[in-house]
Amino acid sequence: MANTKDSSSKYELLKQEIFEMSEKTAVWSDGHKQKSFWIYMGIAFSSSCITFLVAIGDDIAESYHLFAKCTTLIFSALSALLAAWDGFFNHKELWVNYSETRNHLRTLLFELKMLNEEDRENDKILNKFYQQYKEVVHESNSKWKELRTDD
Repeated sequence: MANTKDSSSKYELLKQEIFEMSEKTAVWSDGHKQKSFWIYMGIAFSSSCITFLVAIGDDIAESYHLFAKCTTLIFSALSALLAAWDGFFNHKELWVNYSETRNHLRTLLFELKMLNEEDRENDKILNKFYQQYKEVVHESNSKWKELRTDD
């Protein structure tokens, strides 16, 4: 933690840092949640269209068979593309990771705010909170790196 003139400003600095990081992780979590949702919905929609087109394939007029086959192939390719995207970026895991990080940071922030005035000026206590903050961020970064390096 950066050296500051007094312990009171250390408390405020730490509180602000934890708050800002919890807000960032909340934004990241929501972004990955939305991406994960739309990827899954895209795969489900595409798969449903494939099922429908295959089911009606023999019952449509001969002049539409080529159209039905091409449309089925397009939806099949879309499903494969979305599945590959999901497999590579793994938005669901990132959503969960950032949600957990956000929750840990918010809990830490709440505990920090609950300190009495005397403890807010205690460097030893503030340093413990700072260490906990660093551990939460490090754990989140490690999980992110692990997701990126898994084969």
